[in-house]
Amino acid sequence: MFQAVGEFFRTGKMLKQINTTLISLIPKVSLPRYVSDFRPIACCNVLYKSITKIIVKRLQQVLPLLIDYSQNAFVPGRSITDNILLAQELMAGYNQKRLPSRCMIKVDIQKAYDSVEWDFLFEVLKLFNFPHQFIVLIDQCVSTASFSVSLNGSIHGFFKGGRGLRQGDPMSPYLFVLVMEIWTLLLRFRIKEAADFQYHWKCKDIGLFNLCFADDVLLFCKAHLPSIIVIADTLNEFAALSGLKVNPAKSQIIFSRAVQQERQQILDYLGFQEGSLPVKYLGIPLTSSRLTIADCRPLIDKVDARLAGWNNQTLSYAGRLQLIKSVLTTLHTYWASAFILPKGVLKTLEKKMRQFLWHGSAGRRNAKVAWAWISKPKEEGGLGIRSLTTTNQALMLKQLWRILQNDGTSIWVDWIQRYRLRNSTIWTFNGALGSWGWKKMLKLRHLFQRGVIYKIGDGSSFSLWQDAWDERGPLCLIFPRDLRSPAYH
Repeated sequence: MFQAVGEFFRTGKMLKQINTTLISLIPKVSLPRYVSDFRPIACCNVLYKSITKIIVKRLQQVLPLLIDYSQNAFVPGRSITDNILLAQELMAGYNQKRLPSRCMIKVDIQKAYDSVEWDFLFEVLKLFNFPHQFIVLIDQCVSTASFSVSLNGSIHGFFKGGRGLRQGDPMSPYLFVLVMEIWTLLLRFRIKEAADFQYHWKCKDIGLFNLCFADDVLLFCKAHLPSIIVIADTLNEFAALSGLKVNPAKSQIIFSRAVQQERQQILDYLGFQEGSLPVKYLGIPLTSSRLTIADCRPLIDKVDARLAGWNNQTLSYAGRLQLIKSVLTTLHTYWASAFILPKGVLKTLEKKMRQFLWHGSAGRRNAKVAWAWISKPKEEGGLGIRSLTTTNQALMLKQLWRILQNDGTSIWVDWIQRYRLRNSTIWTFNGALGSWGWKKMLKLRHLFQRGVIYKIGDGSSFSLWQDAWDERGPLCLIFPRDLRSPAYH
């Protein structure tokens, strides 16, 4: 195996036996009826994956330098929660008429990975100045693939590919991100060319017009026809170049409440359906108002689905405890990384875990020990099951830490610093403005302050007056100054 991998990197040639791929069709829906209801997953062999993982390791080193901060998929050091948090901030006030008219466009790319033109991909690699030999290696991996289809337990057919990136190839996500970066660059260029394009409210200063996570794309602009024309024309131009076409049936545009006059003109030109809030993005509902228990129903249903499968099995008490600790307490982590979840949702989830732990079903029999004791560490007499509320708070404190750290790698932190905090800090910001999620996060500052210790440095990222270096809090809150007083003139 080592010799085969080394031979590929020395010669730049790949044997066809190494690059044979078995396509497994994974249903997207519960009752698939059409070919489009299946997702083709490429099952590549171990030798091929070993080769492409080496290439991926090299790609990962340069992606942060090449990819815009609006793209947070598969780029080391970036987080999917940035997209969710920033989209939530931009949608704050969508239900109010007094704020400027604006819109958000959710774009669905039809068969995204399967539609990438190879010629365009290799031109993209040249544009980013990848070495010729490196491009040759990628070319061999992508263009020499052959396929067979696994259907009902049998293998059928043998054919060559003509375009697309294989879902299941370790290299495909990184190549796709490079392709999508061209779309971002093209749209930025067209926006600069267009004299009548207008940015979304609170986006112009940082030049924000899109958020991407691989092929999950959100576009933002002012809700007026000239701006929509720029975006629509660029989407068509990019489709002609790359093969990535928009699916109008699954794409939608969401208007703020202030949009009245041009709404129908925009819908007619764009050809998308009009959406409404809450809208599902990256598996989480986005809304301009407070997250409700009904909005979190998919999360509760996900837990119910797991429990339904386990209730039919004969599990011991120790087995149920292990499933709760390793599976159930982690199902909400993704949601809890982006929002403070409603108390009713957390209580419902803990109730389901409690019933499963003691009785193995959803019965209403009483628990043997209070859940507050169960959630304590083993050293304190508990079972070591993590409290969902504490976990949610800890994940939100991590977001506050990212704001305080401000290392320049997060588009959400950059936006917060520029449009929310401005000349203040997270300690002194009054919290009156922003989305409901931002306001909820700020209410945890008293917990955050307990774990923050300032050390003496060069003072470049420190405010003596506004930072909470004193255990009592920022000096400006302890000794407030009235700048109108004659003592300060």
